[in-house]
Amino acid sequence: MMKRWVAWTAALLVAGAAAGCFRNTVSEMELVIPAMDSDAAAARVEAGLKTLGDAVKGIDWDVANHRAVVRFDNVRLGRRNVEVAVAHAGFAVNDWPADEEARARLPKEMQGHE
Repeated sequence: MMKRWVAWTAALLVAGAAAGCFRNTVSEMELVIPAMDSDAAAARVEAGLKTLGDAVKGIDWDVANHRAVVRFDNVRLGRRNVEVAVAHAGFAVNDWPADEEARARLPKEMQGHE
């Protein structure tokens, strides 16, 4: 009886550990980017996000509404990392202000929004 209990306990522990190895580590967040009102601006934002490497898993664009949804590896990046990458591209995002030096390097038509 004791052997059977030990075998079942071991099996449950192995199954639990295996399930933990396959947890979803991809998060999704919405970015509100007031100055992103063109495909050219979206390309600049995308370039900023690409500085985060392959931890960014995908981006869905809604340029008409100044929004993007970013999927990212939440083990490697935090939400603020994503926002800071956009800010360093020169754009205010959510409650994070644009990096002023990066904003000054943007084409004039992308600088006027906040």
